[in-house]
Amino acid sequence: MTTLVRLCLRRGSELPHPTVSHTIVRGTLTMKHRTSLLQRLPLLLVLGGLVMAGCSPKNVEVLGVTGPDRLETNETGTFVAETNEDAKPPVLYEWNFGDNMSAEGQTTSHAFSRAGTYTVTLTASNRKGKASDTGQTTVVVVDPPVPAEVITILADPPTPDTRTAVRFGANVRGDAPLRYSWSFGDGGTDNSAAPIHTYDQPGSYTVTLDVSNNAGSDSRRVSIVVSPYEADYCAELADMNAVYFERNSSILTANAERVLGDNLDILQDCPNLNVRVVGLAGPFERNPQALSEDRARAVQQYYTDNGVSPSRIQTQGAGRAAGGSKKSGAEQFRRADTVPMK
Repeated sequence: MTTLVRLCLRRGSELPHPTVSHTIVRGTLTMKHRTSLLQRLPLLLVLGGLVMAGCSPKNVEVLGVTGPDRLETNETGTFVAETNEDAKPPVLYEWNFGDNMSAEGQTTSHAFSRAGTYTVTLTASNRKGKASDTGQTTVVVVDPPVPAEVITILADPPTPDTRTAVRFGANVRGDAPLRYSWSFGDGGTDNSAAPIHTYDQPGSYTVTLDVSNNAGSDSRRVSIVVSPYEADYCAELADMNAVYFERNSSILTANAERVLGDNLDILQDCPNLNVRVVGLAGPFERNPQALSEDRARAVQQYYTDNGVSPSRIQTQGAGRAAGGSKKSGAEQFRRADTVPMK
């Protein structure tokens, strides 16, 4: 007959039996022993005593504490306590997360509201608090990554002219390092955070900023209207040079072209300025109306040949100038006036 006996013995215990000798390392031993009923009776009595001595409930021991090594703020992590199975119940588990927060239970969850390094401590107790043990784990809490975001684009001045440099900037947020990519709408680009750019031509331009980091990217656009450069004196300009012609002629002399050169400088400095060219004929000149018109057109042609748009110039033939009656001094009437138009 086979008798199965499971023993729960302490480490180092020896099995007392005349025919069997064995040292128990730890835990449960299963034995097979063939005996008669009378032979088994003394053995069972002895084993019963060993069971009472070797399997009595123990003080709680913390064998390990597990949890995440790293969390983001407000991210929930799970923490688990491991204790000895033979601890006398009930076992109480109390957690301290190092941020003035606590919890109970063998398994618990927790989220940290601020970044930092926290020591999580578990205290396990039994026997009505007479026995206890502790274990710890460390968790590093970091703020979640912030992707790049462009809040606004800044331009100073916001309405430049073709000779004024524009200083660009942006209100941007996100984790460093931030990468910038500017496109100014005229073919120009820049990779700095606060570039400076000058537009060569007037017009409307769309400026684009792309910003990126390891967590994401964003872009924003703004429109820039560029005006032609205009000197400060343009707003107060009242008159311009007149040119004079030979009698009965509408051909510009070399001296007349030099005089018109000063007017040309003004027209280039003042791109928003339009003019009216008025031709006049002096006393005793033939065909005064046609001659005055030809003189006005000659001046207009000089301006347009030197880059002034025809749309900025009006012409007028005024015919014979009033007041001229003598040949002496009549040359002052053989002229063409350039009159600023406001």
